[in-house]
Amino acid sequence: MTAQVVGLTERLLQQFEILMPERQQQLLDFAEFLVQQQMSADQVVENAPKKRVFGLHAGQVSMSEDFDEPLPDDFWFSETDPLMMTDEQIQELNQRSIPS
Repeated sequence: MTAQVVGLTERLLQQFEILMPERQQQLLDFAEFLVQQQMSADQVVENAPKKRVFGLHAGQVSMSEDFDEPLPDDFWFSETDPLMMTDEQIQELNQRSIPS
């Protein structure tokens, strides 16, 4: 501890001893509140997201030449997608899924 902290601690103890017991309890409650508040603030700082570093993974990711090209319909719709099936195909699928 530095001399300044020791002096502050001594002054605090002197003032604390002068107070009536009810006021001492209030001061102790307030000190505990401040400690709890500081601990919460420290946790927020510890859990804060770290700043991103530009270029950290440079050259580790590649993108295909046709990245901007539209995707084919079969990517979006499967053969069993009702939106892409005819009524006959849907009926056939329904008949197969019903147990006999």
